[in-house]
Amino acid sequence: MSLTISVVIPVYNRFELTKYAVESVLAQTLRVSEVILVDDGSIDGTSELLPRYIEENTAWRERVRYFHQENQGVSSARNSGIEQAKGEWLAFHDNDDLWLPQKLQWQFRALEVYKDQCGLCFTDAWFMNSVDMKTTVFQRYGVEYREPVGLVSDVDGLLERLEQVWVPTVVVRADLVRRVGGFDCSIHYNEDQEFLFRMALATRFCYVSMPMALFDRTPAPQRHLGRATNAHKEDFRLQMLQSRLEKNLDSCGTSSPYTSKTLRTRLRAIHSQWTNWYLRNGDYEKARQSASLATKYDLTPGVALKWALTRVAPTLAKWVVMLRESDTKGL
Repeated sequence: MSLTISVVIPVYNRFELTKYAVESVLAQTLRVSEVILVDDGSIDGTSELLPRYIEENTAWRERVRYFHQENQGVSSARNSGIEQAKGEWLAFHDNDDLWLPQKLQWQFRALEVYKDQCGLCFTDAWFMNSVDMKTTVFQRYGVEYREPVGLVSDVDGLLERLEQVWVPTVVVRADLVRRVGGFDCSIHYNEDQEFLFRMALATRFCYVSMPMALFDRTPAPQRHLGRATNAHKEDFRLQMLQSRLEKNLDSCGTSSPYTSKTLRTRLRAIHSQWTNWYLRNGDYEKARQSASLATKYDLTPGVALKWALTRVAPTLAKWVVMLRESDTKGL
């Protein structure tokens, strides 16, 4: 297999960590054609340090390309990298993670086996820098593949459990990425899942069942930068998740009744959570609107009761929500 591989790495600050990430790509046993660094408006000196480091480092100067843009978010940075990429294959990496040396070699071994069936390959990965996550991605999400490489046969199951696929493990045909439109820049939380959903509708996925990357799981307040710092805000997360699921449902259409039903169930849960959020904040009119939307997506006894309470006894509904949340927190 004659290969041209472009690796896209969004950069925002973290000059020292970025160096390690790039070195882990350049050290691959299967040579990459280019590494594209897209600096999304770093504010810590990285914008000055990276171009200088590339110029002074011979190994980098041959294959590492640097681009700078005003801060627009990780999806925009990835899309800029996709636009600049010359390779027939794209791989994505984050600037605080690492690849093991044989990652790409194993992935293209899988892609060669299933070349007539799929255009995307992902791998397992270890978490690092967390005492609470001494596990791999596959283990965390209850995924078990018995063979070293394989083809995901259950497309509906994949669409339902996309959490097993992390973009920094992905290798994918560049033409497929461009065909689906790259990453959605309007989503700033869980944006990887929205992209992968559209990819799963466009091509089959194959996998390498061994961990081939290391993901940083330093506590979120230390790890999250830029727009990602909003991830601790419940209303921000709900808005982003709602947008993602709505786009997934629109992308899916009527092609998969099972997946459509799953998405509608998840949207019901999101609007039910919105109802709780508005009740806690005393906005009873919006709570009623959210409860109505929840019933339209998936009518369950619990949602029906919540819908009724928001209309006839909103203060009681608020009390019930807060009581249940206190019980959940063990208060």
